Amino acid sequence: MGTYENFASSGNGFYVRMLTDVFDRNTNMFNWKDKYDPKNTKVKLQMIEKNKLNVIFFKNEKIVFNKNLRVELKEDGYLYLKEKRFMLDGIPLVLGGWNIQKSRLGVDENNNLRIQSNYFFCNGFAVLMSDWKTLHYNLTFEKQ
Repeated sequence: MGTYENFASSGNGFYVRMLTDVFDRNTNMFNWKDKYDPKNTKVKLQMIEKNKLNVIFFKNEKIVFNKNLRVELKEDGYLYLKEKRFMLDGIPLVLGGWNIQKSRLGVDENNNLRIQSNYFFCNGFAVLMSDWKTLHYNLTFEKQ
């Protein structure tokens, strides 16, 4: 696939603004913001098997993280991250809720990485739950 900038060149998300955010919120790989400064960070993506994507984060040319993720290539041409992270916020049914994020990756005509994420969430207070809400993010990351 290639090596990409960490900050999106177009698009913006409420929870997802960087490529490292996409992988962290989908897989809970690490708590990026507490460990590393996202400036001067590059992300290298490489298919290593039919259903495995190798993700490497570089900080000033030094590898700071390396992990293989399960993916699925579907007929629509997008690569779907198999990991869907289920997250709890606060205490569900008392004061809080839960959310799930799913993402898919594609390459545009300029070989830039396109990410589409769907963020589903439901919150509540004192056993009264709100209906499900969905946020959609479309981000583009420039190839290096």
